[in-house]
Amino acid sequence: MKPEIKNIIKYTIILAVVTFAASFILSHVNRITYPNILKQEREKQERALSVVLPGYSNIEKKKTLIDNKVYIYWIGDKIEEGKTAKGFAFITGSSGYSGLVQSMVGIDENGIILGLSILQQTETPGLGARSVEVATTETFLGYIFGSEASTKDVSIAPWFQEQFKGLNTTKTIDILKRGDWSIKIRDELLNKNAISAITGATITTRAVRDSIASGIKDLQRVMLLETGSAGAEE
Repeated sequence: MKPEIKNIIKYTIILAVVTFAASFILSHVNRITYPNILKQEREKQERALSVVLPGYSNIEKKKTLIDNKVYIYWIGDKIEEGKTAKGFAFITGSSGYSGLVQSMVGIDENGIILGLSILQQTETPGLGARSVEVATTETFLGYIFGSEASTKDVSIAPWFQEQFKGLNTTKTIDILKRGDWSIKIRDELLNKNAISAITGATITTRAVRDSIASGIKDLQRVMLLETGSAGAEE
């Protein structure tokens, strides 16, 4: 047998062994880490639920099928003025500039957004990735010298997500190119049922807005199915 052929066979066998070993190790790593990944996902969802359904209790996770796909949503309740009010949460997503932008959204019985939490995004740093940026008025000098004036207006929630609170999902949510959202323009935007686009990242902004509209439609379909099922049982 020629040396060239021997070398080809030799390197092919080596490559096959290395590939098998890598696949074997990877499969075991995935098996070991999978429970931790699931745990982290549950914890992330629990944190998001506290943001999108603030003050709601007895939150129940539900699953159903829509177009042969599993649809997950949550229902919670809250006592307001002596009456029980319900809140709903769901996960939705849409393609942004660099990939899927996935959010959890909470609404009340009237379709008013209670909160929004972005669960996943791979947008461009400094642009679309600012959708998870926490706004602060703290200055460098204020941080160094501990100035109360520089820290008293710190937001504990990402400014882009915060602006969705109070918007009406039964109407079109408009996008205004106003730059970074702040508490000063909250009322103006709420009156227009609008959000302010991330500067240079209108695609990301639109992805989140459109995913909410899509998620609301799915939730409405589920509610109709649930109502129909309850009526049929009665």
